[in-house]
Amino acid sequence: MKKITLLSALITSAITVPAFACTTILVGNQATTDGSFIVARNEDYQANNAKQFIYHPAEAKQKADFKSNANDFTYPAAENALEYTSLSDFDTHGTSMGEAGFNSAGVGISATETIYNGTQALAVDPYVTKTGIGEDAIENVILPRVKTAKEGVELLGKIIEKQGASEGFGVAFVDKTGIWYLETGSGHQWMAQKIPANKYFVSANQGRLTTYKPHNPDYLASPTLVSFAEQHALYTPVTGEAFNFHKAYSQDTKNDQTYNYPRVWTLQHMYTKGLNTKITQGESFPIFLKPSHKLSVADVEQGLRNHYQGTSHDPYANSNPKEAYRPISVFRTQESHILQVRPNLPIAIGETEYMAYGMTALSVYIPYYQGMTEVPKALTIGTDKADNLSANWQFRKLQTIAMTNWNEFSPIVQKAYQQFEQQTAVKQQELEKQYLAIYKKQPKQAQALINQFEQKTVDNALALTNELTNTLLTKMTHNTDMLYHFEGA
Repeated sequence: MKKITLLSALITSAITVPAFACTTILVGNQATTDGSFIVARNEDYQANNAKQFIYHPAEAKQKADFKSNANDFTYPAAENALEYTSLSDFDTHGTSMGEAGFNSAGVGISATETIYNGTQALAVDPYVTKTGIGEDAIENVILPRVKTAKEGVELLGKIIEKQGASEGFGVAFVDKTGIWYLETGSGHQWMAQKIPANKYFVSANQGRLTTYKPHNPDYLASPTLVSFAEQHALYTPVTGEAFNFHKAYSQDTKNDQTYNYPRVWTLQHMYTKGLNTKITQGESFPIFLKPSHKLSVADVEQGLRNHYQGTSHDPYANSNPKEAYRPISVFRTQESHILQVRPNLPIAIGETEYMAYGMTALSVYIPYYQGMTEVPKALTIGTDKADNLSANWQFRKLQTIAMTNWNEFSPIVQKAYQQFEQQTAVKQQELEKQYLAIYKKQPKQAQALINQFEQKTVDNALALTNELTNTLLTKMTHNTDMLYHFEGA
């Protein structure tokens, strides 16, 4: 994930370079066990940077223009702003760095997957670092305004064309009709594609889209995408060779072979058996794949928790912080989210955001329904300093302790959280059944059911987390005692 910028001398004019990273998984509804669309991502930055779950009520007119906390990008206040949720950095107070959420029209966004556009493309169309749109602004600008996923793509695309992109990024949009994924190509060029309904897509800090069909309704792009590439020799038409967005606007470098390729390769081989791709040859990885079996939210959670366990590249089991392969699950993950859209259900319960604080391999995914209007207080607080009240830090403390003795402590945490997630799934079914029975005739009572469910689920998750923290502290105390016992005669 990009939170700060670093000067680069890769090209003649200075550009911003994404300093951090994420992993994205998108699944079409014909590739899932329950016919849902799934958009998921780990947001990786710094372990001390607390995230807050923010509910933004609808507004006839927003009180002020949007002003980025990362640069000088601004955007006019929205008229008839829709209700939406965001996962914001503690120091933005919910005004920016939203990352993920749903709005009341049923549109979900995950923003952003940091990507690296090609140096040749950026040499002729650099990022607009001072006033362009970037990760800090995207969700908070787009979600209050759009009523479909496609509208979200088109609005972000127009902003990129007019005001520029401040960095390279990929953004996922979802609604009841499908998933769109947009990638930047340079400061003002972009393209987006609708994810095939029967396939899944994985991205790990690289531009992944390749094919562009200008007259196909499943593709959108900046008007000069191809002509600009031709004009600046990013693409030279050759008989039989179609325009390739990745080749023209992205890059493959030596660093990708250890930082990005292993994550994509691992997830593709996890979900699709029998692939013969080699881990170092990312240029040949398929863009979209059919899974060997239909995927569930639990399968996506498993993917986001992967750290090459069972192999020599597992940095935690092997106590190797210098492992060359960058794992999917890293300690500095701030939050991980899975946006699920079930089109056959009312939006209030059919759109669910599963969110885990901190390191995915040592955290628990809790479901938050779009119909939630009262966010449990523990989710809305927390700073960059440890405390005893915020959900962020209660989860983070447990993870920090578990990391001191991975092989002994992590199985305890993982087993308890797995059981909790399974129990919560059963309770979700009960809630949804109750909601469907009354929501038409008793909408207020139905909404209250959702708020009560969320509060109780968060309370139970935090109670379990504190119990686990004390369990590990007890074991750590004993281990320390045995190490420095000095018993005497």
